[in-house]
Amino acid sequence: MRRRGKGIRATLAGAVIASFTVVLPAQTAVAEPGGAPDAGPHCKPSIRILESLPGEDPYPNPWLHRTQVNDIGPAGLSVCVSHDLPAYWIGTEAFAVPLPPGTTGGQVRAVNRSGLMVGTLTTPVWTDTLAFSYRPGARSVTLLPGGHTASDVNDRGHIVGTRFDDDPGVTTGLEWAGGRIHRKLFVPPGYRLDYVTGINNAGQVIGSGFGPSVTDDNSPTSPGLLWSAGVDARPIALKPLGSLDHQYRPQDIDDSGRIVGTYVSVQEQWLDRPAVWVAPYGPAGHPPRLPSAHDGTLEGISPSTNVSVGIGSQFLYPWPPPQDSPQVRAQYWSGEGPMRALPALAPNAFTTAYTVTDDDRVGGAAEDAGGDTHPVIWTCARKQAFIPAG
Repeated sequence: MRRRGKGIRATLAGAVIASFTVVLPAQTAVAEPGGAPDAGPHCKPSIRILESLPGEDPYPNPWLHRTQVNDIGPAGLSVCVSHDLPAYWIGTEAFAVPLPPGTTGGQVRAVNRSGLMVGTLTTPVWTDTLAFSYRPGARSVTLLPGGHTASDVNDRGHIVGTRFDDDPGVTTGLEWAGGRIHRKLFVPPGYRLDYVTGINNAGQVIGSGFGPSVTDDNSPTSPGLLWSAGVDARPIALKPLGSLDHQYRPQDIDDSGRIVGTYVSVQEQWLDRPAVWVAPYGPAGHPPRLPSAHDGTLEGISPSTNVSVGIGSQFLYPWPPPQDSPQVRAQYWSGEGPMRALPALAPNAFTTAYTVTDDDRVGGAAEDAGGDTHPVIWTCARKQAFIPAG
């Protein structure tokens, strides 16, 4: 649950925020200076292009780019990664999160309504990472005890993430509160945890892993997992239980407990398909595929308006991909009806989306006509979303 709201301190509340009006010829957007409000019923659809930190993306492939918005906070604050460095923005101005000695980069994964950021730092040893929290303008990060990754934070300041122990090769889910470990996420015998990805204000936590076989061939299951807020809570294995070849990965959870994520078919060349779970948590539902896309993901859901965003792709089929449409597109789903795309900065340029707010701002990344990747925020996203040609 990536919280968006009000309440950050006055230094951010007074920030001057530049915005960009959008023109939509043939489903591309031209960003120009303007004065439209950012959100609300009277906002003007726009794509806000955020500054990047100095440097270049180490990966030119759009699936591996490291400059993007992962979450949107209060008073013009947004967070994630710029050129493989943890960063945040106030309006469009980029600020680097200070790196502790011995670390080389990382990313901010989430921010809550009071401006508390959480994320993961990298080191020269790629498997040796550190979980951290940070507030805008602070001189240093706070390392979270026992943590290797931090993936989300709710408005109560509870943070979730993981630690990994090489011996015996076990991933442990952790929840922190007040700078201390609040609980270790219980995993029943026969289960193995892989990821912890979200927490909502009710304290529900989501993740994914592998469980015991339910078939005669003894193949492990691969379900999404859901924990309630109780300190000793056992997880619910979300249906379908999946397998090594058919994996289910919850990614975000809203205040009602609605979960979005991705079904991954390893057998079908890692085909991705959006997935949704709704209480009382029957089998996953699958939203419509974006027209012209071969596969797709859901990366984030708004706190209470049931809007989800993610990525649609032509990466695998057909090959070579058509020349008149982008290979990777940010996708937008209102919770019903068709999947829609968000406009690009240039014809056939890629876009990706990772987070969406209740006031309909979407954060992600977009490529410009010169092939450079920019962190971006679409405002009034629903008004911009369109159904691409199939």
